[in-house]
Amino acid sequence: MTFTNPASHYLHMSLHTNGAGNERGTPGSQDGSGLASWLSLLPAAQLYPVGTVLIQQGCESGDIFFIEDGLAKLVRIDGNGREQILGLRGAGWLLGAAFVLVGRAHPASVVAVTACTVRRLSREAFLEMMADQPGLSWHVHRMHSREVLSQFHHMADLGVKTARQRLERVLRRLATATTPDGNGKDVRLLSPLKRWELASLIAVTPEHLSRLLKRLRDDGVVRVQKGWIVIPDLKRLASDDTDGFGVLTTPVGTNELELAH
Repeated sequence: MTFTNPASHYLHMSLHTNGAGNERGTPGSQDGSGLASWLSLLPAAQLYPVGTVLIQQGCESGDIFFIEDGLAKLVRIDGNGREQILGLRGAGWLLGAAFVLVGRAHPASVVAVTACTVRRLSREAFLEMMADQPGLSWHVHRMHSREVLSQFHHMADLGVKTARQRLERVLRRLATATTPDGNGKDVRLLSPLKRWELASLIAVTPEHLSRLLKRLRDDGVVRVQKGWIVIPDLKRLASDDTDGFGVLTTPVGTNELELAH
């Protein structure tokens, strides 16, 4: 099975992408003002088309990219030229922040897999805002903390979850992001990832991914219609019992991002 990705049907990942809820007693957690205060200081948003390389692997830390809307993938190429998908990043993420803070080169490229609305700021501007804006500092702390938890759960999943469960969780997360307010019935999903990329994300070969998808079809869990994956009932897919950390796309809570706009 292959995934087709016509340009007009790329998966739309927005500021409504699911994430963990707010925590009480934290900067901006009650009314979103902590996020809004620094978000308004960022440069004007720019639209980057599918396939744009936002950050190049091996480059010294430079500009920071705040994803306002869209989805990007982390891609690493090893010494033999083989590509590996390390993860996905969506709305609310400050791409490149960690490597600016530690002064290291980027270990992976960041590539837009959907059209991305991004606010771009220089290293110097980012560091100055980190010092002057407590809300931004807190946002970055939460973002990196969620990434640590995501990696922990990912490694745990490789040992205890089946490949089918990992695939179902990825599909459920992507599907939920496209219809966050839907009833979970007959959800239409066009994956922004190529088949080998989806296979890499769940740590299986493309051939095994094809077998897994066939089993899902045979069991009536998904249907395929003209390149779309149709999920009759999201509840039949394995749930993400780690609050989204397993397939991490957003670094903060949904309502926190909504209130900032």
